[in-house]
Amino acid sequence: MDWLGRWWRQPDHHEWLSGYLAARGLQRFTQIMVAGSVLVLGVVPLLMLWSPSGPHDALTRILSIVVTATCAIMAVLWLARWPNRRQSLVFMVLVNLCVAVACLVQSAPSSGLQMCTAFAALAGYAAFFHASRALAFTLALAFGTATVCAIQIGADWDPFGAASKLLVLGVGLIAVPYSTQVLVHFLGSDALKSDTDPLTELPNRRGFYRSMRVLARESTNNRSSVLGVVMIDLDAFKRVNDTAGHAAGDQTLITVADILRRTRRGDSVIGRIGGEEFVVGLVGGPQTAAGLAERLRREIAQTPWNVTASIGVATETPRRVPEAGLRAFIQGLVESADRAMYTAKRAGGDQVFFAGQYRDAYADDDYGDIPAPRRATATTGNIPWTIAPRSNSSADTRGVVAAGQFESAPARIRPASAGVPPEVINPHPAPPEMTDIRKTS
Repeated sequence: MDWLGRWWRQPDHHEWLSGYLAARGLQRFTQIMVAGSVLVLGVVPLLMLWSPSGPHDALTRILSIVVTATCAIMAVLWLARWPNRRQSLVFMVLVNLCVAVACLVQSAPSSGLQMCTAFAALAGYAAFFHASRALAFTLALAFGTATVCAIQIGADWDPFGAASKLLVLGVGLIAVPYSTQVLVHFLGSDALKSDTDPLTELPNRRGFYRSMRVLARESTNNRSSVLGVVMIDLDAFKRVNDTAGHAAGDQTLITVADILRRTRRGDSVIGRIGGEEFVVGLVGGPQTAAGLAERLRREIAQTPWNVTASIGVATETPRRVPEAGLRAFIQGLVESADRAMYTAKRAGGDQVFFAGQYRDAYADDDYGDIPAPRRATATTGNIPWTIAPRSNSSADTRGVVAAGQFESAPARIRPASAGVPPEVINPHPAPPEMTDIRKTS
């Protein structure tokens, strides 16, 4: 019975399959197919109103019209936009109930049993997009509805014919979702290979951006959430390959990947997006992101082969980002952290630079004892969610120090030199500065 337990515990497929279809340009085609199928299912009970074996009394005719209207509405909603997981589950439950009602209101139970074949398509949908529990609900409702119709047929005139029809229907109801789950398994293997770095088994660039979009989309539901990106680049990594060999270099990358897995939070995504470049996306304020970066820097510095890391951090609140601008928002946030990382590397490496403006007092974070900023600012360019590296000018810093807001911050925090690449939107910005969160001596 272990196989049954594993089948029951299968995770929901909606999120990764939605991303898989979107990456291959198949979401719109899938929308049209699902909406068209639901619309056809809704037309059937409407046509049965004029059939001798269809519903005859007023209540069953009204229920048939309600089923048709419900299916038409859901078809329009499917065409309008791609549903999230919760919406997809609600859609699946409603269509299942509509089919069950349409089958049971027919005056001839043989017509209702024939209409139960529509459950095979719904079982395939549940097996494709959702977990085994959703499929179990669909199959239970299908077999329950079909059994009621078969009992009515058997009681009226042909119990053996009803049993044979029920068995044929059962084969279809089992075969379709089974075939669909096999297909999902192979699609999952393909998606895993295309989104995973084979050496470290971390998400690659494509996998990271896909997961990051999901994380950003979910974080917009919380008005107080802040999205952060931590960019890590190993210093002088080529020296490891040249002196200790490529096997040692590969082991170094695997060790760093393990550090990221061990250090990451639950609401975060990690990835290897280049040769010796790693990235972490997380939901949390600047103090959380900077604290994570400092802990990563310390742990990487303790690995063999004397490897260190230059780390850049960027944060921003995504609540104003529309769905269409989510990709640009994430790209801007990653580029901002990337520029901060290169500033840390030019400054000598083995340190953390924060792309943002320190405006409030400092406080200890959940990851360590390094002071980190409470807030960061974005550019005020044409696109409000575009991120760029900005920090205090020296005048701003003097003003804050005079106000006593830096009293708890040690001297390891200083403005970096000018010459950082320009902002994302403004082609002629004032030379920005980075804030350096130096390692503990």
